[in-house]
Parts: sequence; C-alpha cells; structure tokens
Amino acid sequence: MFNRNYKERKMKKIFQWREYLNWEKMNSTQKINFKRACLFPFLVYVVYVFLFKYSMAILIMIGIYFLVRFKNRNKLNK
Repeated sequence: MFNRNYKERKMKKIFQWREYLNWEKMNSTQKINFKRACLFPFLVYVVYVFLFKYSMAILIMIGIYFLVRFKNRNKLNK
C-alpha cells in the first residue's frame, strides 16, 4: 500500500567519548567542541558566583528603573 524506501540516514554523533580520547585523530572542530564542553561548567560557576554576590544590587537597580519609569509615564516629551 505504501511505497517506503528505507534509506540509511547520516546520524550525527552526540556522545563521542571514545573519539575524544584520541586527541591526535580529532579534527579541529571536534577539538574546539571538546574544549567548550570542558570549560562550560567553569563559566556557569562564574555566573553563579556573580549573581549570588550582586543579586540584591541588581534587584535594587531594576526596582529603581521601574519606579522612575512609573513616575514619568504620564509626562509628555517634546
């Protein structure tokens, strides 16, 4: 009833840990992707520390911004 052609698809590899162990055999894009994957947790940690340290200051600045915006809402500018 249905004409189905079963063609093999090219599947993109996601978990390539065995290939990552062979550093010499990797191409440049795989090396860059591996470096990014290894450095991502450090970036997350830096962002977490920054937000933990300055979260109150950021919230106060956002509150002041909305307060000034609310006060100047009905004024006309020329």
